[in-house]
Amino acid sequence: MQSASLRKWLLALTLLVVILWTIVHFYNLNAQKEARITRIILEPQGDFSYRKTNILIAPPSKTVANAVGSPKSLHQKVEEWLARHHRSADSLLAAFHVLNDTNYLKEAAGNFPDNPQVELAVLSRNVFPEDRRKWLDLFKASSPSNSLANYLSAQTYFQSGQSDAAVNDLVAATGKLQFENYTLESQLDAEELGQFLGKSPLDSTETALAGSMGDMPLATLKQLASQMADLQKQELNVGDNNSAENLAQLGMVLGGQLNEGAGGKYIINQLLGIAVETMMFQQLNPNTSYDFLDGETPAQKLEELKQQKAALSQLDRRVQAIQPGLTDAEMVSFQERIRIYGEVAAMHWLVQQHSNPQTSP
Repeated sequence: MQSASLRKWLLALTLLVVILWTIVHFYNLNAQKEARITRIILEPQGDFSYRKTNILIAPPSKTVANAVGSPKSLHQKVEEWLARHHRSADSLLAAFHVLNDTNYLKEAAGNFPDNPQVELAVLSRNVFPEDRRKWLDLFKASSPSNSLANYLSAQTYFQSGQSDAAVNDLVAATGKLQFENYTLESQLDAEELGQFLGKSPLDSTETALAGSMGDMPLATLKQLASQMADLQKQELNVGDNNSAENLAQLGMVLGGQLNEGAGGKYIINQLLGIAVETMMFQQLNPNTSYDFLDGETPAQKLEELKQQKAALSQLDRRVQAIQPGLTDAEMVSFQERIRIYGEVAAMHWLVQQHSNPQTSP
């Protein structure tokens, strides 16, 4: 009884926090719409399953090996590069991303346990499952402003049946506008290593992206959304509509972090963000206006999400039709725009460039 009361009290606190977040969210919404992205295209299959279509990315180990020769010479080159960088946390992570060799990640974890980029890589790959709570606490301590740490912690609490602790983390996450997964830093270091190994700028970028994408814990966040929806359903079943609405607000915050700004850099993040919000809104009364939806109804929000998803799919199809004819120089330019402006903005630029024959890329 006390546990249920605590959870309801924590959920009630979200109203104050989410109101502030919602003001910021809707004020910046239009400005952020064009700041979204794509390099790996992920097509939805069902609610949360995605089929990966590797349009630009070759398998890292095969591509690197072809560039420098035998695996032995490859290892020697990597070791030489690591020595030049004093086996720093960034260099060890780059070696891990380029070679997909977990030994480098484990070395980074042993030598730099307080590095948030290392901690996230460890958690995303679940390298030490028996010590997961330890690494979650390290990540939360080293990144106190990063909501991603709280979301990963909440998912693990849900999984162990500690729903009150999970809700506490969700509430804490709503007060943090930062949602950092360090993909940019990871890509830059891995690209430097790739070029040191003799790869072209284009191949280095592709390999670096393939490696850093593995540090984006989307599967864990997908699980978290499902756990939140299950709790929301439980609250509705006992007639606690207020708690169910508060959970919907928490889900909207998580979906917004994935769908916009830095968190929405890649289309896969945006698709997951759409799915999270869809899941949370579907359980509310579809025709009731809610203050946290800025006066809109769940039905209206669901239609907006549906249209966004359709627009992303259409843009994806247009880009896929263009990509086979791109030169290496055009591909590098496209990838640089993805890194700077985001995937959706870069894709719109690419389509615009190739829809007007008089405009050169």
